[in-house]
Amino acid sequence: MARKKTHEEHENHERWLVSYADFITLLFAFFVVMYSLSSLNEGKYKVLSQTMVAAFTGQPTTPNPVQVGQPFNSMPSAIDLPPIPKQQKPEIIQPGRGGPGVKEVQKTLEGVDKQIQTLLASAIRKGDVRVRMTPLGLVIDIHDTVLFASGQAELSAQAQELLNQIAGVLQGVAYPIQVNGFTDDRPINTPRFGSNWALSSARAVSVVEMFIAQGVKPDQLVAAGYGQYHPVASNGTAKGRAANRRVSVVIVSPLSNANVNETPIVPAEAPAAQPDAAAAAVTPPSHGTPS
Repeated sequence: MARKKTHEEHENHERWLVSYADFITLLFAFFVVMYSLSSLNEGKYKVLSQTMVAAFTGQPTTPNPVQVGQPFNSMPSAIDLPPIPKQQKPEIIQPGRGGPGVKEVQKTLEGVDKQIQTLLASAIRKGDVRVRMTPLGLVIDIHDTVLFASGQAELSAQAQELLNQIAGVLQGVAYPIQVNGFTDDRPINTPRFGSNWALSSARAVSVVEMFIAQGVKPDQLVAAGYGQYHPVASNGTAKGRAANRRVSVVIVSPLSNANVNETPIVPAEAPAAQPDAAAAAVTPPSHGTPS
């Protein structure tokens, strides 16, 4: 029998053309899609650009309609921003430099000084009250025996009458008012007051509450207690301790550039500058409890 000869099929070396054709087709389709996405609607783009500029800068949109088909400039243009307002520094009135309002402030304080001097003339002659002008403002020093019993913070009937007169003047003053309480250096330890800090603060608050009850605006008032740490005389003598026990009502002048919330301390005068007669007049009777 004759044997049939089997012919081996030759390997096709051109099969890669099929994969290559598929790749080229996909690549062509990809670039067609990319080209279609890159074609912008210039009209819509201009409308979006102007809307964004108006939103972020506050500038009104243009009243002219967008013309489709005009050449579009993709370069960013400068945006006219509104000018930033310059922060103006508050004008500080320097005493003695003739700034605006200096004469008005001085005139006001001098007028208040005259009113207090007239209303409290009797107490001033007795040495119970002292009125003086300082760089901080007008200071009304009131001796503690006129206002309180020894070691107490409740106002006496005499004190209420005197403070009512002062409050009537303070109602017409627009400047900050500070009430400072001071004591001597004798220690105090009672069920109510454990220190001179507590006593001086409570006395200042009592005076402030009295002023508020008489119609003085609360936002003008500050109460501060300094204890025995700002004396105006030596605590070595009864006369000096009597001078140190006081309540000071300070009408703070705008010329001092002081903030009433900072509770500035009234500068004290030297004890030697006080007349002997006035110093003797403010000497209170002795008490068993320190005040």
